[in-house]
Parts: sequence; structure tokens; C-alpha cells
Amino acid sequence: MKHHVFEKLAQRGNVPDVHMQRIINDAKGDLLRTAELLIHRKWLDRDDAGLLVGDALQRSYLNLGKTIFKQDALKLMTREQVETHQAIPVYILDGVVTIALSDPNNTKKLRFLESLIGKPISPVFTLPDEIRTAMMIHYESSPKLDELATDIDLESLAHLPENVLKKKMEALVSSKPVAKLCESVLLLALKERASDIHIEPKQHECIFRFRIDGVMVKKLSLPLELFHPMLARYKLLADMDITEHLRPQDGRLSFSLPTQKVDLRMSTLPTMYGEKVVMRVLGGQGTTASLNIEKLDFSRDVLQDVRQVLAQPNGILLVTGPTGSGKSTTLYAALNYLNRPEHNIITIEDPVEYEIPTLNQVQVDDKVGRTFDKILRAVLRQDPDVILVGEIRDVETARIATQAALTGHMVLTTLHTNDAVSALTRLVDMGVETFVVAPSIVGVMAQRLVRRICPHCREAWIPDEDYMRCYFHWQGKMEMPTLYRGKGCENCNQSGYFGRLGVHEFLRVDNDLQQMMLQGKSTQELRQFALACGYRPLRYDGLKKVLRGLTTVEEILRVSSDE
Repeated sequence: MKHHVFEKLAQRGNVPDVHMQRIINDAKGDLLRTAELLIHRKWLDRDDAGLLVGDALQRSYLNLGKTIFKQDALKLMTREQVETHQAIPVYILDGVVTIALSDPNNTKKLRFLESLIGKPISPVFTLPDEIRTAMMIHYESSPKLDELATDIDLESLAHLPENVLKKKMEALVSSKPVAKLCESVLLLALKERASDIHIEPKQHECIFRFRIDGVMVKKLSLPLELFHPMLARYKLLADMDITEHLRPQDGRLSFSLPTQKVDLRMSTLPTMYGEKVVMRVLGGQGTTASLNIEKLDFSRDVLQDVRQVLAQPNGILLVTGPTGSGKSTTLYAALNYLNRPEHNIITIEDPVEYEIPTLNQVQVDDKVGRTFDKILRAVLRQDPDVILVGEIRDVETARIATQAALTGHMVLTTLHTNDAVSALTRLVDMGVETFVVAPSIVGVMAQRLVRRICPHCREAWIPDEDYMRCYFHWQGKMEMPTLYRGKGCENCNQSGYFGRLGVHEFLRVDNDLQQMMLQGKSTQELRQFALACGYRPLRYDGLKKVLRGLTTVEEILRVSSDE
């Protein structure tokens, strides 16, 4: 039986026999350990390994990195109990608690857990490192951070001479209490699904705010005295100058969880009461799961346009939108779609947000002269098929990118414009000749992120005719549609929203549109022509997703203009 599963693992991961035998030997013949080694050495995808081992155990596999935990279930066990028994409650359904374990057929443990919880349980299989990661993230809380803060001895720093204070501060920064507090802030941010962590010193306190689903939320405040050792700790991890307080700085730090490495981009800005810190989470729970164009909430017609453009042998695909609108995720999903052995794919990024082993990724570094345009010139000598340029920031990069598209390369890149049509004239405004821009662009996508209705407190409601006429092309001849909204619950912090989804507009650049560009038509004229040919603006896609029950009209109005 076990031998048969080993064969399946090898086949699914396309692992040569010699490597597979070595991994089995390293795991001492243990099936679960073999699966973990295959995942760690990137021979096998986590989902594939989990499903195969789960099938062998005759239990369902649950990837905890992609699972929404229910708070009422987590409260049934303490962190200490989860750690001791290597089992974590996930959710409760009809009075039965679903518990994830790496040994779901251990009847003695199952009986003990059932008596501990006092409810019937339904065991599912998960990998051991997923339990450890979930435990670290989901048992963090603001009260716990307050407790950790009290463990730090700040009184010993009072009234010390400057030279002694410096030594004491250096020792404090490296101490276990400060290290634990700094790590716990990052874990809490992952638990809350924050995209950004803001640490703001004020006159008498230090405020921590998280950007969750695109909206800033205050999470906790700590004594101002804690700010300096925490700031120094984060700077140290980000390889920044801990003695520099008067100039803005940028850096990057990472910390490891059992299942993954989480990267953060850190920025400091001197303010009235000290340096404000912002950390952008570049890698977190389930990030790579979203790098698939089938899973990005594209409408059917938009997805079809994306596929058709990516099937072209050359040209530029532009993705536009403001900072934080999901452009990088869309580009990486497009790269994954194109990522085949016969393609040489090279990316030029600042910073590298997702590390994908099968791609050739280059980090921009202006300090040593590795600018976008210089790297792009070098990349063109590397025989690429597909090139990702993180962002077109200047005319030189724009000119080289358009020339690359004309000479047989597929170029994926981003541009800051409000809509798809504006991108056609933006490159010309930057200084690239129209006769180069027009034939090089094959498609433009503009996008925004809106909050998704919380699935835990979602409720239906029927709008009236005035509401429908205000936001939709409503003729009153059909049955009133059912819309949805979130009431607010513990899972969504009473906001009614949980997670985000994209709304998009896609502009195919055909021969007619190219001719209009060559004739020097204005952005407005190009827009009118595109609308007549079937182009639909962002709000159209957004309101379609309102009718599908995914988001609300209020969210669409927040991110889109009236066309």
C-alpha cells in the first residue's frame, strides 16, 4: 500500500527514481516525512502531496493555508493544547467540530480530543508544518501583545548617561521580549489578513494600524517608550541604519514560518514625534494560490480577452491602476499561464514580490546602477520569449519595452493611469513616438480591488425601483433582482466584508484602434470609438459582480468613476 503511494508521489512530482529513493531513505521510509521533504525540495506541490497522503489515509486533506478559520472553533482549544496534541479546530458545522491533524486515524487521540472539547469531532488530514503555522498565526491577539509589552523592562533605561543608555538599548533590541513582541505584531497582521502595517509614534503613545481589505483599521496602542526598541529591531532585520533618524529609509525584511517565508518591504518617514514605519506584506498565507488567471475573479469575457492576448507571440500587455490595486498579482498570474519549459521568461522588478523558482527574476537596484532601462537592455541579449517589467517609470524604459514588443517579444508591464484607454496616450505623452506605441500594444487592462461580502454574515435584500434606476440600466420590465450585503460578524470585525476581489476593464487594441492612434486622436475620441466597438468600463464589470452577490454597490462607487 505504502509502496504504491510512493510511486504516485514520484509520478505526480515528476521525480526521477534516483532522487525519489534518496528522499525515501532520508525520510526513513515514513510516508508523511517523504511528502514533507518533496514539498520542501520543491519537487511536489503542497496540495498534490496532501491529497495523495490523505487518500492513502482515507481522510480528506485540508490545506490550512487556504482555509478560513472560525473564531468559535479556535476558542475550543488553547494554543498550548494545540501545540501539545498537534491538532487544531477549524470550524463547527451542525454541532460537529472539524479538527485538522497529521494523524487523523489515531483513535486514542481522537477520543481524548472529543472529551477535551465536549463535542463530536470530524477529523481531517493536514501536514504537520501547516498545524504549526496556523497555531502561530491564529492564536495571536491584541491582548497578548499588551502582555508581551509588560515583560519589557523600560524602567532600567531611565536617567542613564548617553553612553550607558546606548549599550543598554542595543542589548534590549536583541533581547527575547522585544524580539517576541516584534514577531507577534507581524503574526497578528497575517492573522488579520493585513496588506500593510503602520506604526505611528504620537505624543504619548505608539499606534498600530493595519490596512485590511484596503481599509485602515486601528488595532492597538503601546507606550511610546516601546517604540524605539521596536523600531531599532525592525531596522536591524531590514538591514537599515539604526542610527539614522532624520532621513527616510527603505529596506526589506523576512521571517520564516514552518510552511513559508514571509517577506515585507519596510519604509520609514521622519515625523513630528519620531519615524513612522510602514511595512508592506509581500508574501503571506496562500499568496501563491492566487497566481492563477482562473482564480482572479475575471468575468468570462475579460478572461477570454486575457487568454487571447497572452496567446499572441509578441506585443505589450499593460496592466494599469493605482498602488495596491493588485497589478502585480495579475501579472504573475499571466506569467504562470505562460510558464512552460519552451519559454524563457525573465522578470525585472523593484522589489521581487513573489519568488518563483522556474522564472529568472532580476532585482532593480538604483544604487549600483541596475536601473529598469539598463537591465532591460541586458535582458534583450538573453534570448527571452516573455519579459515582465515591474513598472514603466520613464521614457527610456518605455521606449525599450515598445521596441522589444516590436522585435518579437511578449512584454508584460504596469503603468499608472486611471483607465485602460488613457494608457494608449500616456506612453506618447511620456515621449515615445506614436508610430512605435500604436503597433506594440496588444491589450490594456485596468483594475481595482473591492471588498468581498463576508460569507459568514451574508444576507439577501430586495432593492426598490429607484435604487435600480440610479445604478443600473433598469427598465422595470423584469423581476426585481436579489442583492446581498454583510450584516457584520466576529469573522469580519463587524464590517460586513471579508477579503477582496478584482473588478476589471479590458481593451483589445486592434488595427482600427491602432490607426486612430496613428492619426493622433485624443483620449476621449479613442474612448468613444472603443465603447462603440464593445469596450466596457470598470463600473460595468463591478455592477455585474454586485448582481452576482460578490460585492456591494457602495464598494463599486468607491473605486470607479461614473462613465
